[in-house]
Amino acid sequence: MTDQSSSAEEAPDLGTSHIGTPHERSWTLPLPHKADSVPLARAIVQQVLHGLGDPVDSFAASLAATELVANALEHTPGDGEVELVLDWEPPQGFRIEVCDEEPLELDLADRLHGGPGDSADSADSADSAEPAALVGEPGEPGGPGEPSEPAEDGRGLLIIRSVADRAGIRTTSHGKAVWCLLEPA
Repeated sequence: MTDQSSSAEEAPDLGTSHIGTPHERSWTLPLPHKADSVPLARAIVQQVLHGLGDPVDSFAASLAATELVANALEHTPGDGEVELVLDWEPPQGFRIEVCDEEPLELDLADRLHGGPGDSADSADSADSAEPAALVGEPGEPGGPGEPSEPAEDGRGLLIIRSVADRAGIRTTSHGKAVWCLLEPA
């Protein structure tokens, strides 16, 4: 990646698809199914946010991206594709989404939403434009989607909830997408 000094109106050119207007930007990046994709995703998020004038907490966004990508790599087969999608949508915020080809599992939906009754909300129509199934407020001990006993599996979701303003999961035509949103400070 090249070092770029961009104004808030100019986003860095990452060699990715760019969609939108100066007030709405989106980047889609396929990631190799390797451990190296985790620090790569973190660096991309930092570069994009810097190019946008750091509208949200870069550390929190980098941590969320790290957890989302690591979870996708851990829970998809070695040949499955993983895609990082970044959206800057003022005034809503900066959305980080990781898509993979694995179907949505009820267990994951339950952990994000707090129980079997909530998982139906996450089964949006394929490739829905609207993110589905919002998770409760960050930092709520024992809140929706938070396991009663922290287990090794599922800590990434707790980390995402602690740094993001909202998070959720949706089905896509090719699998699922897990996302989080960080609102501008």
